[in-house]
Amino acid sequence: MRAVKGRTDKRLFCIFLLSLAIYIVIFATCFVELPVNRPPWHIALLFYFHSIPMFCLQLLLCRLAKLRWRLLVPLAPIAATGVVFLSVVQWDLLGCVLYLVWCAAPVLGCVLAWAVWAVERLVKRRRRDTRQTPG
Repeated sequence: MRAVKGRTDKRLFCIFLLSLAIYIVIFATCFVELPVNRPPWHIALLFYFHSIPMFCLQLLLCRLAKLRWRLLVPLAPIAATGVVFLSVVQWDLLGCVLYLVWCAAPVLGCVLAWAVWAVERLVKRRRRDTRQTPG
C-alpha cells in the first residue's frame, strides 16, 4: 500500500471523512427517539447516503493498493454483517430484504468506484500509448 501523497488522494480522503461524519449524524438523529417517525427524505438519506463514503474509500483503495485482493476489503464487513444478521435474526424473507436494502448503497458505491478506477486506468493507458507512438 502506497502512502497518500497526491492532491487527489488527499481530497478523496477528506471527502470520505466528511461524508462519513455527515452519515453518522444522519444515523444518530434518526434513532434519537423511538418509534422512528422521520420524513421520507431523512429515511432515504439513511439508506442511501453511505454510498458516498464507500465510493471514496474504495476509490482511494483502488488508487493506492498494490495487491488487487485488497480491493475487496470494504466488502468483507458487509458480508460478515450479513452472515451474522441472517444467522442470528432468522427472519427469512424480511431479514433478507432489510439487509439487501441497507447494504445496496455501499455495494453500489464500491462498484461505481471500481468502474471509475477502470476508466481512469484506461484513459491513462491510452494517453501513454499515444505519447509513445511516433507520428
